[in-house]
Amino acid sequence: MRYKIIDVYQNENITSYIAKCLKLHSPQFIIIESAQTLCLNLDIIEVDHQQSKATWATGEEISLKILHSFDSFDQNYLS
Repeated sequence: MRYKIIDVYQNENITSYIAKCLKLHSPQFIIIESAQTLCLNLDIIEVDHQQSKATWATGEEISLKILHSFDSFDQNYLS
């Protein structure tokens, strides 16, 4: 599924990103950590939840860790 980075926040010196799914699939939102810098409202990533892998929209593989997956933004934001 493709996700767009919609928010960036820092928690104890670790940068995390919130991404929203571009299609109506579950989960609608994910919180991720990545060693690479992702750009707010610009980067689109393809996430394979089964294999916990991700690529840029161009196909280049990126390293990331999915921390949370959820469908309701207000209930899980920064939890």
